[in-house]
This record gives sequence, structure tokens and C-alpha cells, in this order.
Amino acid sequence: MPVNYPNGVTSMGIPLVPGVPLTTGKYLFVLSTIGSDTNSGRDKDHPLATIQAAINKCTANKNDVIVLMPGHAETVTATNINLNVAGVQVVGVGIGLLRPTFTYGAAAATITVSAANCSWSNCNHIANFLSVAAAFTIGAAKDFQLNGCDFTDTSATLDFLSVVVTGATNNAADGLTVTNCNYWSLPTTANAFISILGNLDRLYVAGNYVDKLATNDAGQFITIAALVIKRAQILRNYLNVVGSAGAAVGVFMTGSSTTNTGILAHNYCVSLDTTGGLLLTATLNLGLFNNGMSGAIAASATMPWPAADSPA
Repeated sequence: MPVNYPNGVTSMGIPLVPGVPLTTGKYLFVLSTIGSDTNSGRDKDHPLATIQAAINKCTANKNDVIVLMPGHAETVTATNINLNVAGVQVVGVGIGLLRPTFTYGAAAATITVSAANCSWSNCNHIANFLSVAAAFTIGAAKDFQLNGCDFTDTSATLDFLSVVVTGATNNAADGLTVTNCNYWSLPTTANAFISILGNLDRLYVAGNYVDKLATNDAGQFITIAALVIKRAQILRNYLNVVGSAGAAVGVFMTGSSTTNTGILAHNYCVSLDTTGGLLLTATLNLGLFNNGMSGAIAASATMPWPAADSPA
């Protein structure tokens, strides 16, 4: 016969919630509709109202988990959310629009990450202001992981310019990981999905889908300028962008350093670039395997990109 557990199911005192990782640290629950920042946040019936209140209750490097409950909603400003306690996992619970939602209401609105070994997963992020510079700004925060989040523009003038932007301090964001995210971008001019502003080691970007109406001649997925990335893995990503018919720079990725290392494999891009079909700047010197580029709707991508080398 069915068994009802009114207080949830636990194992060794740990609540078993789908999508929420096990931890030897503490759990903190957040729900804006019924929560209060004067609550303990230690169980779902006494949640906190804001994520920053939960972050402030975390202990560094204890692997504390912040559980954002279904229906949680917050407005992001320039200063109200700073993930500044090391080793914290932020997890949204729910599917589709029931997932926690963060709405960005200013150009400088951003979620700042300034502590190492943190992660953020399974949330909706909505741009509701002109040219929001970055959904996430990664400062001195090595090994940050962003997974399974959606980023959506409200309109062509209420939009994100980028989703993830690192700081300019070299190697401060080493180990940056962005996986399984979706980005729906509506303006005709937008920056890259990920903009890297400082040298970076161990970049891992995999399984993301980016759909953009941008027509500017720019790297639309990742830009690294003259900076250096080492041991990068850029795998199984998809970019659908209007793009420029005569793109002079790499549509998927641009940069000018010739000392990068890593692999770019199984990435696919479709755009209006029917001239050079330039997936990325050739001088990036990454290992390229089975990437595809198409300049026409309803046409198969050119495989591989670039042309295969000759066997030894």
C-alpha cells in the first residue's frame, strides 16, 4: 500500500529531494512567496525569502547546499546577489517555468561569483532591461560550475549582452564550467554567450544551445580577445545565429592568441555567413575534431570544419 511521508524522506539525516545533491554540510531552503529572511531556512516549512540571506548563513568549504524551491522569484540588481562563500551549491528545484526565476532589472544587474568551488543549476534567468551586461560575473572564483539554466531576453531591447563574463585578473576564474544551458537572444547586436577577459586554465563548455538574432560580425559563442586559454574542452555545443553574410571573424569563437591549448569537438553552427564559412579564428590553435558549419537553412553542415588534414 502507498506510504505517505509528510516530513519528506531522509537518509542519515539528509533530505532526499530529486535534483538536490547529497552533502555532509547543511541545507538551506529559499522560497520568496512564503519565506522570511528571519527564518532559519533549515527546512522547507521555514524557508528564507532571498538567496543572499541563505548565502550569508553558509559556512565556507563545508559543501552547504541552497535549495531554491519551485516558484521562487527574485529581481537581480547590481549588488543584491554575491555568491561569496566558498564551496556552496545553489540548486533550483522544479521543471520548466516552475523552476526558480531571476529577473534582471538594470543594465548593471548581475549575479556576482566571488568565491571558489561553487555551483549554480536549474534556474530561469530573464533579461528585463536594455543591454544587461552579464547574467553572471565571475571574479576571483576558481572552479565555478553553471549547469542546466535558461537565459531568455524579454524583447530585442530588454536583453542580455552576454551570459557569463569573467573578470580581467588572469587565472582568477580557472576551471570555469558551463554546461547544458540554453540562451535565447533577441537583439541584432549582442556579445558572446561567454566573454573571457583574463587568461584562463581548464575551461570546460559542453552541451549548450545558443539561439541568436544577432547580425553583427563577431564571435557569437565565445570570445577571448588576445587572452590565452589552456587545457580547454569545448564540446557538443550548438549555435543558431542570423550572423553576417560576409563574416570576417569566427562566428562561433574569436581570439588572437596563438598559444591556446585544448580541444574543440562536435560543435555545430548555422548562420548567414555564406562566404568564408568561418567557424572560429584559425590562429586559436585548438585541436579541431568533427565540427560543422552551415551558411544555409535546410542544408547540411560542412563536415568537418576546417578541411581534414592529410594522413601522415
